Parts: sequence; C-alpha cells; structure tokens
Amino acid sequence: MKRAAAVLALPVAALALASCSADADADPTPVSTPTQAVTTPAVDMTCDSIMRTSFVDQLKDLGWGAQASQFRIGEHVLDGGIQCVWGDESGLDSGQMYGWAPIDDATSTEMQTYLEDNGWIHSDDGEYVYLSEDPERSYAENADEVITYQFAPGWVALADTKSGLALVTWRG
Repeated sequence: MKRAAAVLALPVAALALASCSADADADPTPVSTPTQAVTTPAVDMTCDSIMRTSFVDQLKDLGWGAQASQFRIGEHVLDGGIQCVWGDESGLDSGQMYGWAPIDDATSTEMQTYLEDNGWIHSDDGEYVYLSEDPERSYAENADEVITYQFAPGWVALADTKSGLALVTWRG
C-alpha cells in the first residue's frame, strides 16, 4: 500500500500544483524577487545542494536521480529558485519533491494569500508559516502526507510532505 502511495506521489504533486491555477495551460506568471531580499549564494543551488548531504547520498544509493525545474507556486514562477523531483532512474513510478526559492516579504504575503484562496491550509509554529494542500482534495492517505510550502523571512521551501521540509537545508 505504501508503494501505491509513492507511485501516486508524482502525479498527485503535479496535479496539486497545477490545481492552484485557474488555467494550468496558461503561460507561467513570473514573480520577480527584489534584489534587496536576495543574497547571492556562494555555492550554486542544485538539487544536491539544497538538501542534507546524507539524504542525497541515500537517494543516489537507491539509484534515484533528480530532475530540476523552476520553483513554482501554482502558475507563479519564483526567480532564483529550484524545484526538484527525485525519482527512480530505472523507470519505476516513485518519487519525492523538494524545492527552495528566495522571496521578499510582499511576494511571500501574496503567495500565501494565493494559496489560501485556492484552498490550501494555513498553519504556523511561531517561527515559520506553512501552507499545506487540503487533504480532502488530495490523494494522500492522511493530512501529514500532503504537499507543503514553508515560508520564512527571505525564503520559501517546498516538500511533498510537511515532515520532508526538514530535509531542505539551503538558506541562501
């Protein structure tokens, strides 16, 4: 059963992100991030560098690789970010998604409102704001297995589960 959930993870992630948009086929709306909120990273941001090294090593030991793309929130693209889908390179349908992007305060507020307006569930822990896919609208078996964005001053992270956000370690 867990294998079936993993098999659904990638299509569900794609559907969930696309469902934020009224027209998923429309051109992406770029979201410009002002330079005062963005620091120039000393190391290139890659699918390997945004994650814990030990976890990346474990994924690679499983024969998994990453496919990088632009960081998106629905149809919005956040400049300077990366979104990675890690999966089995032998062609099996399983995978996990992680991402990170710089974001200024105004865009962060805009994106949080956008997600809430599209049915995502808001929570916070005093340090971070989380917006999670509504479990009633997803294929997840429980509320802990839904795509979640983590907002902090200057950045936003993404994982296919809220607990998976702990694996995204890049801070710019």
